[in-house]
Amino acid sequence: MNKTRSIVVLIVAAFLLSVILPVLAQDSQALQPFFVEVTPSAGAPGIYDLAVPLEVMDKSREDLADLRLYNAEGREIPYALRIRGEVDEKREVETRVFNEGRIGSTSEMALDLGEGAGEHNEVEIETSGSNFRRRVEIEGGDSGKEWRTLRTGDVIFSFEAQNKVVESKRVSYPASRYRYLRVRVDADELSDKQQPPAISGVKVMMALREKGELTAWAVPVPPYQYLRNQSSPASAWIIDLGARVPCDRLSIEVNDDSFSRPFQVEAVDDPQNIRFVTSGELTRRVGEARRPLLITFEKEVYAQRLRLLVTDFSNQTLSIASIRPGAPARQIVFELKETPVQPLRLYFGDPKSNAPHYDFEKDLQAKLSAQPVRCEVGNVTENPGYKPEPLPLTERIPWLIYAVLAASSLALAMILISLTRTTLRAKPQQAKDSNTQTSGG
Repeated sequence: MNKTRSIVVLIVAAFLLSVILPVLAQDSQALQPFFVEVTPSAGAPGIYDLAVPLEVMDKSREDLADLRLYNAEGREIPYALRIRGEVDEKREVETRVFNEGRIGSTSEMALDLGEGAGEHNEVEIETSGSNFRRRVEIEGGDSGKEWRTLRTGDVIFSFEAQNKVVESKRVSYPASRYRYLRVRVDADELSDKQQPPAISGVKVMMALREKGELTAWAVPVPPYQYLRNQSSPASAWIIDLGARVPCDRLSIEVNDDSFSRPFQVEAVDDPQNIRFVTSGELTRRVGEARRPLLITFEKEVYAQRLRLLVTDFSNQTLSIASIRPGAPARQIVFELKETPVQPLRLYFGDPKSNAPHYDFEKDLQAKLSAQPVRCEVGNVTENPGYKPEPLPLTERIPWLIYAVLAASSLALAMILISLTRTTLRAKPQQAKDSNTQTSGG
């Protein structure tokens, strides 16, 4: 019986190994059908970056989780992927005023941000009066007794003229984790007459602002088609983006001097599943300068073909001179700790790749004290070492599963036969033991 069980285990183990081993044996580089060569222009240790080309995005997963960077020795290089859209975000930190007072011509307010408040880098200060320009000092501390200067010399101001108010009441400082903040505001020598201003409130915030980086490219202006939109005459342009890539805007140059036309943009990669992207109105008044008209999308779309549909009513079709799609750049940031062994290669194209997890990404903000050095990226090249993931063994050898099932069934039958024989042998012995016990009694 033990021998039969061993046979079953061996059959199952052999089957599993035949399925798993061919996949495990493949190098991750061999699973990627494409690569581009990456050339660090500085050729020295440091922080580098590259903008992912459209041709790479076209052949990669939408989330770019299949990208892998290697040096010439085949060692994987950790990286961080950033989508360089414009960022202007704020998170207000809850505070409690625990001290305030006036010293000479200066007012001050001390705030407790509580435990675990996280980072903060900006305050918004409300003070009394108008038409002033007041100097501000921001200090931080861990105990509320000892203070270190975070920012000094900045000013807040408020001026009113012709029923219009111009003011600035925010002061930024380096990102800090101090639990306590002290805000000090000096009197304006002219308007306050050395009387310390009253601080009515202070908001503490973590503000994140990034200008971003835009990828924009020119595409051919396609011929227009006559359609109808909501029973009105319309013109449509099928815009080929050149690849299946992210897009969140269209910059369009129009030759006409004045117009006002409703429009909508749709993604039309699949004619059976046309997706609405955005709508609005294209407008130019008489005498306005001929600047490109910008159509921005509420949400970025991944597509290769977009349709711009403009309702003309009884007007002539607009004369479009140029079209430039655009989207936030996809930036890869990485660190070379020694002189790079070139060429570096960025592999991509495996749709089954799992997203990488690098410690480098968590420490990125600390490493970006200086602007990374931009790398040059070559053309997309087919990977000569590419070996597609093998098909499951059941597809490569379809009869194998029937053989395994037959062998397993045979092994189970042998086990049942063995159990039956053992049971039959045990019954006479049990009867004999029972008779012996009865006679002895």
